Amino acid sequence: MKIIINRIYHDKIFWITFGFTLFSFLLGFPRLNDINWHTIFSLFALMTCVQLLNSLQLLDKLSRLLVARSSNSRQTVQFLVMLSFTSSMLLTNDVAILTLIPLFISIAHEQHLKTALLATMIIIAANLGSAFTPFGNPQNLFLISNYHLKSGQFFRISFPFMIISILLLIPLTWLIRPKVIKKIRRKSITIKKIPLLITGCLSLIVFLGIFNFINIQLVSVIAIMSCFFIDKHVLKKVDYGLLLTFLCFFVMVSNFSNSALINHLLNQLTQTKPMVYITSLLLSQFISNVPTTILLAHFTHTVKALFWGVNVGGLGTLVASLANLLALKQLILLDEDNHIYQFIKIFTLVNVVLLIFLGILGFIFI
Repeated sequence: MKIIINRIYHDKIFWITFGFTLFSFLLGFPRLNDINWHTIFSLFALMTCVQLLNSLQLLDKLSRLLVARSSNSRQTVQFLVMLSFTSSMLLTNDVAILTLIPLFISIAHEQHLKTALLATMIIIAANLGSAFTPFGNPQNLFLISNYHLKSGQFFRISFPFMIISILLLIPLTWLIRPKVIKKIRRKSITIKKIPLLITGCLSLIVFLGIFNFINIQLVSVIAIMSCFFIDKHVLKKVDYGLLLTFLCFFVMVSNFSNSALINHLLNQLTQTKPMVYITSLLLSQFISNVPTTILLAHFTHTVKALFWGVNVGGLGTLVASLANLLALKQLILLDEDNHIYQFIKIFTLVNVVLLIFLGILGFIFI
């Protein structure tokens, strides 16, 4: 419990959100019905499952296998980018970044590679890849829960996004100049089969719970029981700060909805699909795409436009996606050469270019 409290205490994103939530009480008081408990329980079950998978070091093993087969730096980046893209679909963009950025920094130091552009590509890949699945990122989880989407409905919306993302990412990796890399022996990782099988089954159960085939509270209990069977310490690693942050989002949005001025403004900005798309895309740049999703969902039923707006809106500024801030934090901690300002400059440039390109393209699909 002490570890959990300590992590929450040092969670700056939660405390900033909590501060804004307190401020929102000046506008009114929340309604209990405005808290989407299905999303909260889904997020908890998902994070528990993801932490179990993470404890098995599956992503570490895959990344090391791919890097070992690389003949040059471009190929290494291509492998890591595609691994980031695909793993974020199942393990969330946060976990993909938390796992791959430290590995990449280690490789970059060993091979004397510049980190800014390469790290940017990995982060972009995680954000774009996570949009394909309902559990890839928190905003998708909320959209499914809030709009009661079936799996087929969701994937019909997200599939074109995934295809376009792949077509964008592959040419992007060709910006990397191929440089011969040294082969470095690393300690092998052994994957335990029974825990992997149990976690795989749990993943399926969580998936069914997210789409309301199984009661999500029951799924959460099963997730907790799985932890006690495999590794009870995993429960300490669940991001409870994110759960509290989500609660704050719901309370804050509920309070904002009591303001006649905000209600009127957002009603005006969500009259049509293009307006929902543009508003969600631009608002994400300033308050991040998760709170944008929760806020605008109160004012529109055009889920496709909102999906595209907030997922494309994850590109752009560092604030646009919580995963971006997580990556920045990782780089600050791990990049001994202190290339942070160079990273921010390149990250912003590449993201803004992709935001404009994908943003224009998105009008076709909303």
